[in-house]
Amino acid sequence: MFNFVKNGSALCALLAFGLLAACGSNANTAGPNEPAAESSASSAEASGKTVELTVSAAASLTDALSDIERSFEAAHPNIRIGFNFGASGALQQQVEHGAPADLFFSAAAKNMQALVDGGYIEADRQTDLLANSLVVIVPADGTATVAQESDLTRDAIKKIAVGIPESVPAGSYAKEALTRAALWDELQPKLVQAKDVRQVLQYVETGNADAGFVYRTDAIGSESARIAFEVDPDAYSAIRYPVGIVKTTKHAAEAELLYDYLLSPEAGEIFESYGFAAAGRP
Repeated sequence: MFNFVKNGSALCALLAFGLLAACGSNANTAGPNEPAAESSASSAEASGKTVELTVSAAASLTDALSDIERSFEAAHPNIRIGFNFGASGALQQQVEHGAPADLFFSAAAKNMQALVDGGYIEADRQTDLLANSLVVIVPADGTATVAQESDLTRDAIKKIAVGIPESVPAGSYAKEALTRAALWDELQPKLVQAKDVRQVLQYVETGNADAGFVYRTDAIGSESARIAFEVDPDAYSAIRYPVGIVKTTKHAAEAELLYDYLLSPEAGEIFESYGFAAAGRP
């Protein structure tokens, strides 16, 4: 009798242990399209493992985010940030096609909204963070006088660089402004389209274009190009930079840490030092 009770208790204990182990395993298992459990991500950082985050970001954020990377990683030594810079429209499509990304940082609200509408980013896990403005630049050593959009029709201006309007927000804003000025069609023979706003800057800096449409933040950091004039902000849609956490991130806790840091006053000072303004947000 004694031996039966003893063996039965041992069996119950083993069964209980097995059930607990199974429950624990299921609780930390995420589906292929679901974010990993926050607890597992947090424990990874706590255990000293290195977690790598991928941020798909607009090319115009390159310099500012390089400083953000150093500052954030100094505070979180177990987290490393890798950037995928490019045109916001192209980056949006990459996320939609399953390219790995933990955060998406766009130069246009429409690209973020498309990902929210498609279920790739939760509406409450994204926000408008920064604002910018559009300018026309010319080579720093150029002699052509360009003070307004109509001056771009002069014979001295032979090539004008713009981002591809369908995928580059800066190009879309430029098209809006030139269309409003009734110059978009007239200037078509002069337009040289670029894959992103940084390529527009490069074309002007190297003299491969006589003028170009870029963000103010791109222009003020250049030594080889100068601002010819500020484009009337009423001539194009407000430039907003939203940032959000991609729903399929496998590092939910770490992505949340970086998202919160991007919204912090410390990060705000870094963005401001590169010429960005804060966008109004709730």
